[in-house]
Amino acid sequence: MASQSLDKRKQQIAQNLIDTCGLQRALHAARQYGWNDIAEEINDEIMRGSSHNRRRTDPPVQP
Repeated sequence: MASQSLDKRKQQIAQNLIDTCGLQRALHAARQYGWNDIAEEINDEIMRGSSHNRRRTDPPVQP
């Protein structure tokens, strides 16, 4: 997800949301907080994943 369209801090926020919540929940949270640029980047990641038939909507299972 390392996009150059966001500054490093916002990239870290977006990646943390995705790692913690999964893509769909991260997108919802970013929109709720009004982080429109972060939400747009997460949505782009969802679109890239669906164009490659990948799904990454849930966080990884923790042992």
